[in-house]
Amino acid sequence: MRTDKLGIPAILIVVFSLCIFPSIAASQTENTSTSSAIPTPASVLGHTPGDDFYLANYDESKAYFEQLAKVSNRIKIINVGKTTRGLDWEIAIISSPENLAQLDKYEDINRRLTWARGLDDAAAHDLARQGKVFVHIDGGMRSTEVAGAQHSIILAYKLLSAQNDPEIDAILNNVIFVLWPTLNPDGQNEVVAWYRKNLGTSYEVGPLPDLFQEYVGHDNNRDGYMNNMLESQEVTKQELIWNPEIFYTQHQTAPFPARIFIPPFVEPISSNIQPMLMRWLNAIGIDMAAYLDEHDMPGAINRVGFDNWYPGFQDFTGIFRNSISFFTETALYGYATPHFYTVRDFPKDFQSLDSQVFYSSPWKGGWWRLGDAVRYMVGASMSVLDTAAKYHEQLLYNKYQAGRDNIARFTNNPPYAYVISTEQRDLPEAATLVHKLMINGIEVDQATQPFAANGRNYPAGSWVILMDQPFAGLVKELFEPQKYPDLRENGSPIRPYDVAGWTLPMQMGVDADAVLQPVSAADRATLKLIQNFTPPAGHIEGNGSVFLLDSRTNAHFKAMNEILASGGHVSLATDSTADLLAGTAFISGISRDRAAALSNDFSLSIRAVDKSPENLVATKKPRVGLYRAWTANIDEGWTRWILKNYGFAPITLHNGDIQASHLLDQFNAIILPDDMPNRILNGFPPGLLPGEYVGGIGQRGVESLREFVADGGTLIAFNNASLFAIEQFGLPVTNVLANLKPDEFYCSGSLLRVDIPDPSRPDLWGLPRDPVVMFENGPAFAVNPGFRGAVLASYPADVSPLASGYLLHPERIEGKAAALEVAYGNGRIYLFGFKPQWRGQSHGTYKFIFNAIYDSPSIAKPSSFPKSPVPLPMAAPSAPEKSPKPERPSPSGPGK
Repeated sequence: MRTDKLGIPAILIVVFSLCIFPSIAASQTENTSTSSAIPTPASVLGHTPGDDFYLANYDESKAYFEQLAKVSNRIKIINVGKTTRGLDWEIAIISSPENLAQLDKYEDINRRLTWARGLDDAAAHDLARQGKVFVHIDGGMRSTEVAGAQHSIILAYKLLSAQNDPEIDAILNNVIFVLWPTLNPDGQNEVVAWYRKNLGTSYEVGPLPDLFQEYVGHDNNRDGYMNNMLESQEVTKQELIWNPEIFYTQHQTAPFPARIFIPPFVEPISSNIQPMLMRWLNAIGIDMAAYLDEHDMPGAINRVGFDNWYPGFQDFTGIFRNSISFFTETALYGYATPHFYTVRDFPKDFQSLDSQVFYSSPWKGGWWRLGDAVRYMVGASMSVLDTAAKYHEQLLYNKYQAGRDNIARFTNNPPYAYVISTEQRDLPEAATLVHKLMINGIEVDQATQPFAANGRNYPAGSWVILMDQPFAGLVKELFEPQKYPDLRENGSPIRPYDVAGWTLPMQMGVDADAVLQPVSAADRATLKLIQNFTPPAGHIEGNGSVFLLDSRTNAHFKAMNEILASGGHVSLATDSTADLLAGTAFISGISRDRAAALSNDFSLSIRAVDKSPENLVATKKPRVGLYRAWTANIDEGWTRWILKNYGFAPITLHNGDIQASHLLDQFNAIILPDDMPNRILNGFPPGLLPGEYVGGIGQRGVESLREFVADGGTLIAFNNASLFAIEQFGLPVTNVLANLKPDEFYCSGSLLRVDIPDPSRPDLWGLPRDPVVMFENGPAFAVNPGFRGAVLASYPADVSPLASGYLLHPERIEGKAAALEVAYGNGRIYLFGFKPQWRGQSHGTYKFIFNAIYDSPSIAKPSSFPKSPVPLPMAAPSAPEKSPKPERPSPSGPGK
């Protein structure tokens, strides 16, 4: 056991200067079950989790937890819903029988302390004395990081089988432990099946050739505030039920040769986090390292590599809801296969085995097994539970204090509110933003009459987020532009662990105005708190059997796709008039009742007229192919999810499908999601995986794509996939950022503003003139002699395009193209030097994708979609000018 000299009190009092109240000794928990009645994991599973070459899948883990619940009164199983692939998802609540019998009482105490309203400090202290601290620990969300889910089984057995153990008795008496065996049940089953299939073969530790969580894979820990995925939504929903004081997630892998990374994190951090929570986070991490050392688990390292700048980590978003939220990273070799390391395998700087300030017990090498990783994880989790038990009263009071201080901060300081007007280019997207806030536990009001702020009147129905609420820091974090600090190491920028900027209204194309003056009592009286989100009502105005859809809304694409799929007719206006925008969709062949249903389903304002004008182009349901590499491309998953949600019904194309000829017979448009050119072309090398997963599209696939575009198809390339198209199609386009070092140009995930020279073009319909795009290590373009096509969007000339995040040497891209349409034979290629669908967040740039799909020549003839000439940024030619490319590529390659 730890002593005060080495444990938490010394850290909190001496290092972080926090005032800690000593915990009250708890009496032992009386339990009717005995340790002999608790089944061991091996007795149910046939193995002990952590054994070499063995992994329990989710179904087996679930069965074991259900068996525990049958014989122990220290555990309660809760079904939290279905996973994306339809599994029943269960979690465990572990505590003393007395605490479980009064779970509703303690949940209510925690809720009252979390929301802080109606309490003074004395009442909060009284509730903290009565309450129990809630701790969330999970077995991880990345199913290829296999040890976490195995540790959950061992940890549960340890807590339920212990008898007369003072440490565990204190935990059971003072902590209500919310244990999620895994945050990714679907992936756990898939990964274990893959490992079992390849066990004993040369592919035993080969990578899974699929996204272990449907659509998002590794990005399941990037969905914390958007909650796009069902799994993210359920975790957030349960977090808002239990309001845990601590939220801890297990990850792998640690920076080599360390055995586990533990907070504190590196710089920078957000100023929208309650400072006291960061102090406690650091204290818990330092104490965890000491706990592991005391239990003969060396190799813990702190404060290296990982920052928590981005608020969208699922395991960190909760800190803006005043939960101490963090993760650790434990060492991993490959699944359950052991590996032996010598000191010679270590990086040179670590071979001396010298102690460091934040790596004081260096690991000396040897065998590393799954069982070692499980043991470290169990130790780390026990450290957190032990700390929570000792300081339960203080942690509960701190939860109240964080909420109280947030309310006070925004009562007395701006922004006092944010207003999202109903006067928007895309009202349904504004409503989506409001819904996202409410999913995160943010209180949103609606104006019952015109709302006065910022020297103007916002219309009735506008949404108002009053900032004097406990989670207001999250609103500010999402709504204000980010300013990532200029951190350097040896002159080069220190990149953020994830992205540098994410301002959500900018990404979604929504106007959200900060209110910089206090909101008066009279104005508050005009607001009504929204209890349950309902999207804006749609409506139809006018009479007639032809229905008009506004091209500025993303949702009108949903309606178009649904109408075309069910036999209706859609024609598009090619020109703007005094009362009509170019791109307006004219719908016929459906009843008014059907139109009204679409209006309500998608919050659309529809206009009815008697007949259509003559200058329309009929369109049809596009047939979209989406390339899906075996390298488990996250960008492909996000693209697939978005296209499905908008009714495009994309068809997955693997390497063999791309290599097949006559693609135009099946598809109008094919999308290449972001990936490096070599990975698209060559994929996995031979010997790493079974043969069916080896290789990329290859030269045969390239030739098939050339034929597809030359015959009239549309190829759409995102971000670095644009470089693949440039190289393989011989396009007269240059990436002006090629071969630049980080100190010459740097932009790793920031929001940049672009200019659209001609928004009347069909491939730009509905977009504003200056949208914000997510630039993440992508290209920027200049065009060369022989170019045929158009610049769709470019970065402003002579001014930095940075809107949110960090951009070093903006002059490198000022005036350069961000998006191009390139003619190729009878078809076209769209090059986007950014991610128009980034993580399902950049709703404001979805129209770049949707318009490109619908503008395919194979859907409507090019002559029906006139192109206006635009000035083109020209790159200095490195060779004499060549004649234009012929309409069809030569058999030996693209035309020159």
